[in-house]
Amino acid sequence: MHQTTYLNNFLNEVGHSVHCMNTIAVALSHLEEDTKVPDKLNISWESNNIEKSSINSRRFAIKSSIVYSIESFYEYLTKVSKDPSWLKSKKAFTDTNGKQLSKAERTVRLLKDIPTLQQEWIILVELLCHWRNRVVHAGSSNASISKASQQYLRSKEKQIYDNYHHFSVSIALENFNHNKFTLKDVTTLITIVIKCARKIDEEFILAIKSKPYTEIIDSIDNKDFDVIKKQNESAKKIRQLEKWLSINYNYLSKDTIKNIVDTLSK
Repeated sequence: MHQTTYLNNFLNEVGHSVHCMNTIAVALSHLEEDTKVPDKLNISWESNNIEKSSINSRRFAIKSSIVYSIESFYEYLTKVSKDPSWLKSKKAFTDTNGKQLSKAERTVRLLKDIPTLQQEWIILVELLCHWRNRVVHAGSSNASISKASQQYLRSKEKQIYDNYHHFSVSIALENFNHNKFTLKDVTTLITIVIKCARKIDEEFILAIKSKPYTEIIDSIDNKDFDVIKKQNESAKKIRQLEKWLSINYNYLSKDTIKNIVDTLSK
């Protein structure tokens, strides 16, 4: 499946975050009362209650993964929306009075512009965005999805449960309201975020493919690409252009890439 470098970077970041969270959870499950600090670790550590330390550490890892994953998603959305090839409305970034919206509000507006996204996905992503706010602004954030959104999720509870590894909407909302963090909730919600990113990427690629190749050239904003373009005409320049485009725009047809290279090599 073809994907943009933006998506590839996002998937690598999120995959790393989830892997680390799960690794920590596995390691913590092996802690015992007589566990000592290995000599090769130059740290001070002791615990009077291994079970409590494990629970707190696991909670910390889950919270960290929430923040890391959502911030990575925000970064992906920012890069896509600022790319000249993005054809979607810029309304996602300000309200009707031109006031800057929060990251969560901007995210929801952008997601609603993607026709292939299911409504429950958008709401669940919004939920994770607000969960991130509650982690970052502990004790001062009342961020939450609307009652209407909660009701919609509950109306889809069985369908979501069947489709997403027995994920319970009711339990997740209860955990959210009581500041409880579980691997089940977070891994499922991150999976939904990834699904949304893939759909956005598909829309982005379609937007680029719909452009004439001359407009594609004008829309490419990359320093490495600019350096290659400025080279004197040579076989080396042609090879470098072809290689750069095949890596960064691998979803374009061979004819389109050839037309771009031919135009830039005249």
